[in-house]
Amino acid sequence: MKKHNLLHIARSLSERLQKIDYNRLPISDYNKRYIGNLKPAMHYYMKIYSACLSKGFDILNHSPQDITFVDYGGGSGFLSILAKSAGVGKVIYLDLNPKSVETIRVLKKETGIGPDIILHGNSDTLADWCKKNDIHPDLLIATDLIEHVYDLEAFFKDLAGVNPKMQMIFTTASTPFNPYVKRRLHRLMDNSEAGTAESPNYYTLRKEYIEKNYPNFSADEINKWTQQTRGLVYQDIDKAIKANQLPELKDAHNTCDPESGNWTERILPIEDYRSLVRTHNYSLKVDKGFYNTDRNNSVSSIICKCINLLIRLSGKGGFLIAPFIFLSCVRQRSES
Repeated sequence: MKKHNLLHIARSLSERLQKIDYNRLPISDYNKRYIGNLKPAMHYYMKIYSACLSKGFDILNHSPQDITFVDYGGGSGFLSILAKSAGVGKVIYLDLNPKSVETIRVLKKETGIGPDIILHGNSDTLADWCKKNDIHPDLLIATDLIEHVYDLEAFFKDLAGVNPKMQMIFTTASTPFNPYVKRRLHRLMDNSEAGTAESPNYYTLRKEYIEKNYPNFSADEINKWTQQTRGLVYQDIDKAIKANQLPELKDAHNTCDPESGNWTERILPIEDYRSLVRTHNYSLKVDKGFYNTDRNNSVSSIICKCINLLIRLSGKGGFLIAPFIFLSCVRQRSES
């Protein structure tokens, strides 16, 4: 499918989705608020989804109708709806949040189009379902998700098990290149750890857990283990303490919810991603994202268009100002 055709489909769909009164739909208040915040920038997100699909179509070099596609961590399901609108043969939607799964079911009924398969779960859920149903997806896309995944080794192992030839595309605003983005996200991480972004904060949650489960620890031991287990879930905190192996902190800011394992916008070096996917015979291609040019203020729109042009034309230097990045995991040809 030609890129301009996909953008036209995305624009038409965006206008259609913006006209829906989501407050009257039988979906959770959480999803009403989420979609309400997304609606003003609907065209922008559709451009991002279109760019992901376009990259996938180019890598596969298949007609859309011949592609089995996974919308991983699909949220409200707009990417799934776009994929079906673009003629993708089979679309599998997957999300861990039951409220999001409920929302895509409602939206599919509301719009008359949506994913063919709707799953509730994570990477092992997808792997089990595909194995049971002898389904071998060609393409997986996940937007603003990879920076939250607790165990990326297990994540990529599960996905490679779904289909070792499946192409994967991710977007993440946790770019290691843009210094402004990094400063902003570091502040968010620090506030999640011991500040005001989360209440109770993650440091307090770990400390209370260690105090409760290891009552013989001194105050110094509690503080030491609380600090050094940043980025671990409770189960892994227990493993570290029982093995008396104090974890090494590789980053000064990255932290996660010790109960769920959800990272706070974790920033990883590109080489870490490259090493993770190389294990499963994938190469990694990194591309620059772009800013939203669909703004009510014409001056802001012109400025963003100029910045996007600069990003495109400035080679590697454009990564320093790009607001997000694309991570395309491409199956190496020698392994095809």
